[in-house]
Amino acid sequence: MVRITALMLTVLFVMLPLSGCLSNEHNDDVDGDDADLLEAVVLLEEQIENKDRQIETLEGIQRDYERDVALMADVFRTNLSDRVFTGLNLSGVDLTHAILRGVNFSHTNLSGADLTGADLRFAILNHTDLRGAVLTGVKTEGLVECETSLLSSGTFCRYGILVSSYGVDLSGIDLSGLDLSEINFHDGTYVGTNFSQGVLYGAYFYGANLENAVFDGANLNGAYFTYGGRLTNASLVDANLRYTHFYRADLTGANLTGADLTDADLRQANLDNVIWGNTICPDGTVSDDHDGTCEDNLIEPVQYPDE
Repeated sequence: MVRITALMLTVLFVMLPLSGCLSNEHNDDVDGDDADLLEAVVLLEEQIENKDRQIETLEGIQRDYERDVALMADVFRTNLSDRVFTGLNLSGVDLTHAILRGVNFSHTNLSGADLTGADLRFAILNHTDLRGAVLTGVKTEGLVECETSLLSSGTFCRYGILVSSYGVDLSGIDLSGLDLSEINFHDGTYVGTNFSQGVLYGAYFYGANLENAVFDGANLNGAYFTYGGRLTNASLVDANLRYTHFYRADLTGANLTGADLTDADLRQANLDNVIWGNTICPDGTVSDDHDGTCEDNLIEPVQYPDE
């Protein structure tokens, strides 16, 4: 709109001297060609004004649309699945617990938006700005082009899932066989999630809820489940748990059959009702040689000081 107005002014500045010259030389008797030119200038001005009004109308429609999107999600919690919300400015909008499955958010600004508990599964996040967005408990799976999103530090996309150190909800998702090494899953919810045969070397699960999660055959060498990691009734059959950190973790009812716990840190971990069976204990011995348990064969890993 500014460029159009500037163009109009430029044309008028050029024409004004010309009109003055015509007036002086011909005593206000403007010939036909000059009259046509002045008429064209007036017509151009009217067209520019019409375009300005159209632009203002479109900008108003854009603002109203963005407001309506926020209103639908914020007030009525409408199911917005499969809608197209591309190129919008929804920064700071409240989308808590909104149903956004399959929504196309390409090139949309969601910076600072509150997505707590929202269902974002299968959404399109191509160049979506999620910097500063609240992602606590957000459900993500099957995301499209998430790798191109603008994300805060500690948040990333891999294999179509959004993982954040702020605690996302990936419960029940099949993540088996994936390389998720050194990823920060801390404080997230992964109830029943399948991590079997995965590579989770050095992954962080601080305070995560992993009830009934499956890690059968997974490589968890050096992973962290410290300070409230809940592995109640989790299956870790044949898992590589060498040097894994379970300090103060809850392993109640976990299945450690065939697992390798060599040099693992189990200090102050809850081992009630753990299932042992040919398990390699932290001290390198085997549970079957100690009345079917490793509880008396833990070690004090000096390389893992109190955190």
